[in-house]
Amino acid sequence: MKRNSIWEGAFWLSLGSFASKILGAAYRIVLPRVLGDYGVGLFQMAYPIYLVLLAVSVNGIPTALSKQTAELYTSKDATGAEQLVGWALVCLGLAGSMLALALWLSAPWLAIHVFSEPAARQTIRALAPALALVALEAGCRGGFQGRRQMFPTALSQVIEQFARVAVMFSLAFWLLPRGVGPAAAGATLGAPAGALGGLIYLVIHRIRARPLPRLRWPPPWAGMRRLAAVAAPMSLAGLLFPLMLLVDSIFVPERLRATGLSLIQATREFGLLSGEAMPLINLTMIVGAALAISLVPAVAEHVRTGHRGEAARRVESAIHLVWLLGLPMSAGLYLLARPLTLLVYGTSGAASALAILAVGSTILSMQQVLGGSLQASGHGWAPVKNLALGTMVKFALTWWLTPRWGIQGAALATLVAGALTTYLNWQDWKRAINVPTNLWRFVGWPLLGSVVMAMAVLTWRQRTHELMLIIHTGVGVLLGAAVYGLVLGMSGEREVIRHLWHSR
Repeated sequence: MKRNSIWEGAFWLSLGSFASKILGAAYRIVLPRVLGDYGVGLFQMAYPIYLVLLAVSVNGIPTALSKQTAELYTSKDATGAEQLVGWALVCLGLAGSMLALALWLSAPWLAIHVFSEPAARQTIRALAPALALVALEAGCRGGFQGRRQMFPTALSQVIEQFARVAVMFSLAFWLLPRGVGPAAAGATLGAPAGALGGLIYLVIHRIRARPLPRLRWPPPWAGMRRLAAVAAPMSLAGLLFPLMLLVDSIFVPERLRATGLSLIQATREFGLLSGEAMPLINLTMIVGAALAISLVPAVAEHVRTGHRGEAARRVESAIHLVWLLGLPMSAGLYLLARPLTLLVYGTSGAASALAILAVGSTILSMQQVLGGSLQASGHGWAPVKNLALGTMVKFALTWWLTPRWGIQGAALATLVAGALTTYLNWQDWKRAINVPTNLWRFVGWPLLGSVVMAMAVLTWRQRTHELMLIIHTGVGVLLGAAVYGLVLGMSGEREVIRHLWHSR
């Protein structure tokens, strides 16, 4: 199969992730209207536990497999790469199945003793089967990504989200007459259904591309040990982010209750932060996540062959693209936080938290790019250390700020922790690559374009506040995009993007 360029791979991943997010927006928009804020809170409580277990078992595997197989293909050892992927899938399937069983059995204890919400038991159990399916899905994606084949990963994301949304709404509406708890659990079953759909596509695509290799005995123990060594820091790095979410799901409702809110009221507030504000922020981080994945095999190859300058140039170009696309999205979410949340969710309760998170969303995307580059260059423990420091800051600030400022305080804690982690990743990347690099080198024109765009959007909002909400917000988004594009076109940044797309 043909290998893609970094930017083409990032394009497919961004497109697939964006399409997946658009499909996901359907449930993010409609689910609060079906389940209510309390039901969304129950729905969100199950996910941090699931993400933590997923990080322990498989989160580092796609990136580690991508790095390892890219190095094997560079060394002309295609057979070794195929065997490594095959045996990794066997191990992932076993690990995922055992974790799924453990989560199912421990669901009652977690609901009562961790979340202090017995109704969360059903949603936790509904997520358990997804652990086994996502583990296999992750292994398949890592094999494709090692060959810089990002399209299968992108399309599998779309298929997974489509299946997830279809099952989610079918079960949520069917079970709603039985109560909010069963309906939330039914909605949660969309996750394993989606993972199954994505896995089936990846297996079919792999079989059609070339015959499946026959696994040889003994397994490639040396390669498996190296894969585990590479995946360990990546899994820990992936673990710390779900831990941040877990901190929110435990501490935020608890600290909100310290202000006098009831359990149901605190759960509703948590639903506003995690179920309404964060999904919109995640849209601005699509490009950063795609670039982080797409850079890994290329940076690994350049570092392995001694071309550190080329690796540094690729990462600088990726950061340039993050500035170009991230800053205007960040500014747009900040300016339109209230009308967007009102239009999407029917209430503006999450607007203040969304505005705070929007300020640092570009920095959070940069954190992903720099973290992935460090892992690909063989410095996998550096982003773990930095994210651990950021997590500790997040813990402390969440505990201190939430009783004072509510969910806005929890959002600010996330923002500060992300900015600190990004800065530390940048410093470690400069030391690791030993090539002069500048994080702020390309910020000028994107920043100017975002400022001009903000002025245009603010003028529109002030003069048209009496219009229908959908027109007021939709035209504001289109106007901002047009003004920003015009500024970039006049500055010559259009040629930079064209060069990035065609570079190899």
